[in-house]
Amino acid sequence: MLLPARGDRHPVVTLLTGRRPERPDLRRPWRVWDLDSELRYVPVARALPALDLPVCEVGSGPQGLAVWTDRHVIGVDPGDDGRHGGREDSSPPNLRRVPGDGAHIPLPDHSVAAAVAVDTLEHIPRDERPAVVREMQRVTAPGGRVILMGPSGPAAAAADRELLERHRARGEQQGPVVWLGEHVEHGLPSVEDMVAMLGGERCTRVVVRGVFNLAMWKTMHRALLGDYPQPRGAHLVHHLAWAPFGAAARRLRRGPFYRCLVIADLGP
Repeated sequence: MLLPARGDRHPVVTLLTGRRPERPDLRRPWRVWDLDSELRYVPVARALPALDLPVCEVGSGPQGLAVWTDRHVIGVDPGDDGRHGGREDSSPPNLRRVPGDGAHIPLPDHSVAAAVAVDTLEHIPRDERPAVVREMQRVTAPGGRVILMGPSGPAAAAADRELLERHRARGEQQGPVVWLGEHVEHGLPSVEDMVAMLGGERCTRVVVRGVFNLAMWKTMHRALLGDYPQPRGAHLVHHLAWAPFGAAARRLRRGPFYRCLVIADLGP
């Protein structure tokens, strides 16, 4: 269960577990594959505007952005957590879940500081995505932001197919097989797709940047799949052995990238 970090952690705890105060408390030592969530949500949390309104996350699941921020998050999704391996009882206290779908967000106009979709568009059929983005714009207040984060482009799509085949070869039928299968079925949006969907009279500026170097993303998943030998007592030293890799993944700004972050500032 992920919980929001609260306060500073003792340096000894950080040394022994890799758990740091700026990350959610995993209640276990850090693992290199925890980078996948971190590099999805930290850039989004940092991009949230300072408006005194809640944040809407489309496709939040039981945790989503809420474990990476103290802001009040309204999570809009169908609530089918089990299909992707989520747990319904693991939501943090700053998340209020509202049943619904992105094309019909059950919130008033201009009621949130930001509308966010993290790793969501690739689970929506291509022709239905513009309606979701229009709804995200509708509920976002003037001065707020619509923020899209997710896998994008042909290189990321090829990496998804490769990883999907690895999991299928292991006989898996749930978890990654489900969400990667949807990536392949619906196709990944391109940067151009996302920028075009965000265009309109209210959009005053769009910022785009790549997130998570693709080769490092693949290496992280190979570690999760057990491609690298683990020393005896790996549960005690894993976070130390992989810490340099994690530091490099957080700082590397060279592509190709697995994900793309698109931030649209909205006016009146």
